[in-house]
Amino acid sequence: MLHDVSADRIQQTIAKLVSFGTRHTLSSQTDPNRGIGAATNWVFDQMQEAAAASDGRMTVEKQSFVQPPGPRNPDPVTVTNVIATLHGTQPESANRIYLVSGHLDTRCTDVLDFQCDAPGADDDGSGVAAVLELARVMATHKFDATIKFVTFAGEEQGLFGSTFFANQAKQQGLNIAGMFSNDIIGSTLGQSGERDTRDVRLFAEGPPNNETAQEAALRRTMGSENDSPARQLARFVKEQAERAVPEMNVWVIYRRDRFLRASDHVPFLDSRYPADRFTEPNEDFRHEHQNVRVENGVQSATCRSSSTMTTSPTWRRSTGPRSPRSRTGRQFRAR
Repeated sequence: MLHDVSADRIQQTIAKLVSFGTRHTLSSQTDPNRGIGAATNWVFDQMQEAAAASDGRMTVEKQSFVQPPGPRNPDPVTVTNVIATLHGTQPESANRIYLVSGHLDTRCTDVLDFQCDAPGADDDGSGVAAVLELARVMATHKFDATIKFVTFAGEEQGLFGSTFFANQAKQQGLNIAGMFSNDIIGSTLGQSGERDTRDVRLFAEGPPNNETAQEAALRRTMGSENDSPARQLARFVKEQAERAVPEMNVWVIYRRDRFLRASDHVPFLDSRYPADRFTEPNEDFRHEHQNVRVENGVQSATCRSSSTMTTSPTWRRSTGPRSPRSRTGRQFRAR
Protein backbone atom coordinates (compact mmCIF):
# COMPACT_ATOMS: atom_id res chain seq x y z
CA MET A 1 0.00 0.00 0.00
CA LEU A 2 2.83 2.42 0.81
CA HIS A 3 4.29 1.93 -2.65
CA ASP A 4 1.01 3.16 -4.16
CA VAL A 5 1.54 6.66 -2.73
CA SER A 6 2.48 8.82 -5.72
CA ALA A 7 4.78 11.83 -5.34
CA ASP A 8 3.78 12.98 -8.83
CA ARG A 9 0.11 12.90 -8.00
CA ILE A 10 0.71 14.84 -4.78
CA GLN A 11 2.61 17.49 -6.73
CA GLN A 12 -0.20 17.71 -9.28
CA THR A 13 -2.73 18.17 -6.50
CA ILE A 14 -0.72 20.99 -4.92
CA ALA A 15 -0.45 22.71 -8.33
CA LYS A 16 -4.21 22.45 -8.79
CA LEU A 17 -4.89 23.90 -5.36
CA VAL A 18 -2.55 26.81 -6.10
CA SER A 19 -4.45 27.47 -9.34
CA PHE A 20 -7.51 28.65 -7.38
CA GLY A 21 -5.59 31.87 -6.64
CA THR A 22 -6.76 32.10 -3.05
CA ARG A 23 -8.53 29.72 -0.72
CA HIS A 24 -9.16 32.32 1.95
CA THR A 25 -12.17 31.45 4.10
CA LEU A 26 -13.77 34.82 3.30
CA SER A 27 -13.16 34.55 -0.46
CA SER A 28 -15.83 33.75 -3.05
CA GLN A 29 -17.94 30.66 -2.54
CA THR A 30 -19.66 30.97 -5.90
CA ASP A 31 -16.89 31.77 -8.39
CA PRO A 32 -16.30 28.53 -10.37
CA ASN A 33 -12.56 29.16 -10.76
CA ARG A 34 -11.25 31.24 -7.87
CA GLY A 35 -11.71 31.11 -4.13
CA ILE A 36 -12.61 28.74 -1.34
CA GLY A 37 -15.88 27.63 -2.96
CA ALA A 38 -14.25 26.39 -6.16
CA ALA A 39 -11.48 24.67 -4.19
CA THR A 40 -13.98 22.97 -1.87
CA ASN A 41 -16.01 21.66 -4.78
CA TRP A 42 -12.88 20.30 -6.46
CA VAL A 43 -11.75 18.52 -3.28
CA PHE A 44 -15.24 17.04 -2.88
CA ASP A 45 -15.07 15.72 -6.46
CA GLN A 46 -11.66 14.17 -5.80
CA MET A 47 -12.97 12.45 -2.69
CA GLN A 48 -15.94 11.14 -4.67
CA GLU A 49 -13.57 9.77 -7.28
CA ALA A 50 -11.63 7.92 -4.58
CA ALA A 51 -14.89 6.59 -3.09
CA ALA A 52 -15.92 5.14 -6.46
CA ALA A 53 -13.18 2.53 -6.09
CA SER A 54 -14.17 1.48 -2.56
CA ASP A 55 -17.03 -0.94 -3.33
CA GLY A 56 -19.34 1.28 -1.32
CA ARG A 57 -17.19 1.38 1.83
CA MET A 58 -16.34 5.10 1.46
CA THR A 59 -18.91 7.89 1.64
CA VAL A 60 -18.27 11.60 1.07
CA GLU A 61 -20.05 14.61 2.53
CA LYS A 62 -19.76 18.34 3.06
CA GLN A 63 -20.13 19.55 6.63
CA SER A 64 -21.22 23.19 6.49
CA PHE A 65 -22.08 25.66 9.25
CA VAL A 66 -22.26 29.42 9.73
CA GLN A 67 -19.47 30.93 11.80
CA PRO A 68 -20.71 33.98 13.75
CA PRO A 69 -18.82 37.29 13.34
CA GLY A 70 -15.51 37.56 15.16
CA PRO A 71 -12.10 39.27 15.05
CA ARG A 72 -11.10 37.42 11.86
CA ASN A 73 -14.49 37.37 10.12
CA PRO A 74 -16.38 40.67 10.44
CA ASP A 75 -19.53 39.10 8.99
CA PRO A 76 -21.10 35.65 9.39
CA VAL A 77 -19.43 33.20 6.99
CA THR A 78 -20.30 29.71 5.84
CA VAL A 79 -17.48 27.28 6.55
CA THR A 80 -17.38 23.89 4.84
CA ASN A 81 -15.36 20.81 5.75
CA VAL A 82 -15.10 17.95 3.26
CA ILE A 83 -15.23 14.51 4.87
CA ALA A 84 -14.58 11.13 3.27
CA THR A 85 -15.41 8.24 5.60
CA LEU A 86 -13.94 4.81 4.93
CA HIS A 87 -16.21 2.65 7.04
CA GLY A 88 -14.71 -0.14 9.10
CA THR A 89 -15.68 -3.68 8.18
CA GLN A 90 -15.44 -5.33 11.61
CA PRO A 91 -18.66 -4.76 13.59
CA GLU A 92 -16.79 -4.67 16.92
CA SER A 93 -14.38 -1.98 15.65
CA ALA A 94 -16.39 0.07 13.14
CA ASN A 95 -17.27 2.73 15.73
CA ARG A 96 -13.55 3.30 16.46
CA ILE A 97 -12.44 6.24 14.31
CA TYR A 98 -9.06 7.48 13.08
CA LEU A 99 -8.95 10.88 11.42
CA VAL A 100 -6.38 12.28 8.98
CA SER A 101 -6.64 15.97 8.10
CA GLY A 102 -5.20 18.97 6.29
CA HIS A 103 -6.62 22.49 6.06
CA LEU A 104 -7.85 23.83 2.75
CA ASP A 105 -7.90 27.55 3.49
CA THR A 106 -5.03 30.02 3.00
CA ARG A 107 -4.18 33.61 3.98
CA CYS A 108 -1.96 36.60 3.19
CA THR A 109 -0.08 38.89 5.59
CA ASP A 110 -3.35 40.63 6.47
CA VAL A 111 -5.58 37.84 7.72
CA LEU A 112 -8.68 39.79 6.63
CA ASP A 113 -7.48 40.35 3.05
CA PHE A 114 -9.44 37.84 0.98
CA GLN A 115 -8.77 39.55 -2.35
CA CYS A 116 -5.01 39.00 -2.55
CA ASP A 117 -3.41 35.93 -4.09
CA ALA A 118 -2.81 33.33 -1.37
CA PRO A 119 -1.61 30.17 -3.17
CA GLY A 120 -0.79 28.22 0.01
CA ALA A 121 1.29 25.51 -1.67
CA ASP A 122 2.99 24.49 1.57
CA ASP A 123 0.49 25.95 4.06
CA ASP A 124 -1.47 23.86 3.60
CA GLY A 125 -1.79 22.61 0.06
CA SER A 126 0.79 20.01 1.02
CA GLY A 127 -1.38 18.63 3.81
CA VAL A 128 -4.53 18.57 1.68
CA ALA A 129 -2.63 16.79 -1.10
CA ALA A 130 -1.47 14.17 1.40
CA VAL A 131 -5.02 13.62 2.68
CA LEU A 132 -6.38 13.22 -0.86
CA GLU A 133 -3.61 10.81 -1.79
CA LEU A 134 -4.18 8.69 1.31
CA ALA A 135 -7.92 8.59 0.61
CA ARG A 136 -7.22 7.42 -2.94
CA VAL A 137 -4.75 4.73 -1.88
CA MET A 138 -6.63 3.42 1.16
CA ALA A 139 -10.13 3.43 -0.39
CA THR A 140 -9.46 0.14 -2.14
CA HIS A 141 -8.52 -1.64 1.10
CA LYS A 142 -10.58 -2.95 4.01
CA PHE A 143 -9.96 -1.92 7.61
CA ASP A 144 -11.47 -3.09 10.88
CA ALA A 145 -11.94 0.45 12.20
CA THR A 146 -13.26 3.53 10.43
CA ILE A 147 -10.96 6.14 8.88
CA LYS A 148 -12.03 9.71 8.13
CA PHE A 149 -10.12 11.83 5.62
CA VAL A 150 -10.97 15.47 6.27
CA THR A 151 -10.08 18.84 4.77
CA PHE A 152 -10.92 21.55 7.27
CA ALA A 153 -11.70 25.17 6.39
CA GLY A 154 -11.29 28.27 8.53
CA GLU A 155 -8.02 27.15 10.12
CA GLU A 156 -6.25 30.44 9.45
CA GLN A 157 -9.19 32.45 10.79
CA GLY A 158 -9.21 30.59 14.09
CA LEU A 159 -9.53 26.79 13.69
CA PHE A 160 -13.19 27.23 12.74
CA GLY A 161 -13.75 23.97 10.85
CA SER A 162 -11.88 21.67 13.20
CA THR A 163 -13.44 23.25 16.29
CA PHE A 164 -16.93 22.66 14.90
CA PHE A 165 -16.08 19.07 13.94
CA ALA A 166 -14.49 18.26 17.32
CA ASN A 167 -17.39 19.79 19.24
CA GLN A 168 -19.93 17.87 17.17
CA ALA A 169 -17.96 14.65 17.64
CA LYS A 170 -17.87 15.14 21.41
CA GLN A 171 -21.60 15.86 21.57
CA GLN A 172 -22.35 12.76 19.49
CA GLY A 173 -20.05 10.60 21.61
CA LEU A 174 -17.85 9.61 18.67
CA ASN A 175 -14.95 7.36 19.58
CA ILE A 176 -12.01 9.11 17.88
CA ALA A 177 -9.05 6.95 18.86
CA GLY A 178 -6.46 9.02 16.98
CA MET A 179 -6.31 12.22 14.95
CA PHE A 180 -3.44 13.48 12.75
CA SER A 181 -3.15 17.03 11.44
CA ASN A 182 -0.89 17.33 8.39
CA ASP A 183 -0.01 21.02 8.30
CA ILE A 184 2.98 22.42 6.36
CA ILE A 185 4.56 19.13 5.34
CA GLY A 186 5.69 19.89 1.78
CA SER A 187 9.25 21.25 1.94
CA THR A 188 12.63 19.81 2.85
CA LEU A 189 14.46 23.18 2.69
CA GLY A 190 14.43 25.45 5.72
CA GLN A 191 14.84 29.21 5.86
CA SER A 192 18.44 28.77 7.04
CA GLY A 193 19.27 26.92 3.82
CA GLU A 194 19.49 23.55 5.56
CA ARG A 195 17.90 20.70 3.61
CA ASP A 196 16.55 17.74 5.57
CA THR A 197 15.08 14.87 3.58
CA ARG A 198 14.95 12.35 6.41
CA ASP A 199 13.02 13.91 9.29
CA VAL A 200 9.43 14.90 9.97
CA ARG A 201 8.32 16.57 13.19
CA LEU A 202 5.42 15.17 15.19
CA PHE A 203 4.08 17.36 17.99
CA ALA A 204 2.49 15.57 20.94
CA GLU A 205 0.93 17.23 23.97
CA GLY A 206 1.51 16.05 27.53
CA PRO A 207 -1.04 16.82 30.26
CA PRO A 208 -4.19 18.29 28.73
CA ASN A 209 -4.59 22.04 28.65
CA ASN A 210 -7.94 21.72 30.45
CA GLU A 211 -6.68 19.32 33.13
CA THR A 212 -8.67 19.48 36.36
CA ALA A 213 -7.07 19.96 39.77
CA GLN A 214 -7.95 16.37 40.67
CA GLU A 215 -6.37 15.06 37.46
CA ALA A 216 -3.25 17.14 38.07
CA ALA A 217 -2.90 15.78 41.61
CA LEU A 218 -3.24 12.18 40.37
CA ARG A 219 -0.71 12.83 37.59
CA ARG A 220 1.85 14.15 40.10
CA THR A 221 1.24 11.19 42.39
CA MET A 222 1.66 8.66 39.58
CA GLY A 223 4.42 10.51 37.72
CA SER A 224 2.41 10.10 34.53
CA GLU A 225 3.08 13.45 32.85
CA ASN A 226 4.62 11.65 29.87
CA ASP A 227 1.81 9.11 29.49
CA SER A 228 -0.82 11.26 27.79
CA PRO A 229 -2.88 9.63 25.01
CA ALA A 230 -1.33 12.05 22.48
CA ARG A 231 2.21 11.02 23.43
CA GLN A 232 1.37 7.32 23.45
CA LEU A 233 -0.08 7.78 19.97
CA ALA A 234 3.08 9.61 18.86
CA ARG A 235 5.35 6.85 20.14
CA PHE A 236 3.26 4.28 18.27
CA VAL A 237 3.52 6.40 15.11
CA LYS A 238 7.29 6.62 15.43
CA GLU A 239 7.65 2.87 15.91
CA GLN A 240 5.37 1.87 13.05
CA ALA A 241 6.40 4.57 10.58
CA GLU A 242 10.12 4.00 10.95
CA ARG A 243 9.60 0.27 10.57
CA ALA A 244 7.68 0.86 7.33
CA VAL A 245 9.98 3.61 5.99
CA PRO A 246 13.41 2.92 7.55
CA GLU A 247 15.12 5.79 5.78
CA MET A 248 12.86 8.31 7.54
CA ASN A 249 12.87 9.51 11.13
CA VAL A 250 9.85 10.71 13.11
CA TRP A 251 11.09 13.45 15.39
CA VAL A 252 8.61 13.42 18.28
CA ILE A 253 8.47 16.78 20.03
CA TYR A 254 6.81 16.82 23.41
CA ARG A 255 4.82 20.01 22.91
CA ARG A 256 1.26 20.80 21.83
CA ASP A 257 2.61 22.70 18.78
CA ARG A 258 5.29 25.19 17.78
CA PHE A 259 5.68 28.30 19.95
CA LEU A 260 2.62 30.57 19.73
CA ARG A 261 1.11 28.48 16.92
CA ALA A 262 -1.73 25.99 16.63
CA SER A 263 -3.22 23.66 14.05
CA ASP A 264 -6.39 21.62 13.64
CA HIS A 265 -5.36 18.98 16.17
CA VAL A 266 -5.80 21.47 19.03
CA PRO A 267 -9.65 21.42 19.21
CA PHE A 268 -9.47 17.61 19.34
CA LEU A 269 -7.00 17.79 22.23
CA ASP A 270 -9.33 20.22 23.99
CA SER A 271 -12.11 17.63 23.55
CA ARG A 272 -9.80 15.00 25.07
CA TYR A 273 -9.17 13.07 21.86
CA PRO A 274 -5.62 11.78 21.14
CA ALA A 275 -4.30 14.12 18.44
CA ASP A 276 -0.86 14.94 17.02
CA ARG A 277 0.50 17.28 14.36
CA PHE A 278 2.87 16.37 11.52
CA THR A 279 4.98 19.19 10.06
CA GLU A 280 8.22 19.58 8.11
CA PRO A 281 11.53 19.61 10.03
CA ASN A 282 12.76 23.12 9.14
CA GLU A 283 10.13 25.69 8.25
CA ASP A 284 10.68 28.59 5.89
CA PHE A 285 8.46 31.27 7.40
CA ARG A 286 8.74 33.30 4.19
CA HIS A 287 6.35 30.73 2.71
CA GLU A 288 3.72 31.18 5.42
CA HIS A 289 1.16 33.94 6.00
CA GLN A 290 2.86 36.26 3.49
CA ASN A 291 1.81 38.27 0.47
CA VAL A 292 3.25 36.79 -2.73
CA ARG A 293 6.32 38.83 -3.70
CA VAL A 294 9.98 38.51 -4.66
CA GLU A 295 12.33 40.03 -2.10
CA ASN A 296 16.13 39.76 -2.34
CA GLY A 297 15.69 37.12 -5.00
CA VAL A 298 13.45 34.94 -2.79
CA GLN A 299 9.76 34.37 -3.47
CA SER A 300 7.77 34.49 -0.30
CA ALA A 301 4.52 33.16 0.12
CA THR A 302 8.64 16.54 -1.56
CA CYS A 303 5.70 15.55 0.26
CA ARG A 304 5.50 11.82 -0.45
CA SER A 305 7.62 10.84 2.58
CA SER A 306 5.33 12.58 5.07
CA SER A 307 2.34 10.92 3.43
CA THR A 308 3.80 7.45 3.80
CA MET A 309 4.69 8.21 7.42
CA THR A 310 1.02 8.92 8.07
CA THR A 311 -0.24 5.90 6.13
CA SER A 312 1.57 3.18 8.06
CA PRO A 313 0.46 4.02 11.64
CA THR A 314 -3.10 4.81 10.48
CA TRP A 315 -3.26 1.43 8.76
CA ARG A 316 -1.82 -0.39 11.80
CA ARG A 317 -4.12 1.32 14.27
CA SER A 318 -7.24 0.77 12.16
CA THR A 319 -6.52 -2.96 11.79
CA GLY A 320 -5.46 -3.51 15.41
CA PRO A 321 -7.44 -3.87 18.64
CA ARG A 322 -8.80 -0.95 20.61
CA SER A 323 -7.09 0.24 23.78
CA PRO A 324 -7.80 -2.03 26.76
CA ARG A 325 -10.42 -0.90 29.24
CA SER A 326 -11.27 -1.75 32.81
CA ARG A 327 -14.58 -3.28 33.86
CA THR A 328 -15.88 0.23 34.48
CA GLY A 329 -15.16 1.17 30.85
CA ARG A 330 -12.22 3.43 31.69
CA GLN A 331 -9.33 3.26 29.24
CA PHE A 332 -6.05 2.00 30.64
CA ARG A 333 -2.96 4.11 29.97
CA ALA A 334 0.18 2.13 29.37
CA ARG A 335 3.37 3.14 31.16
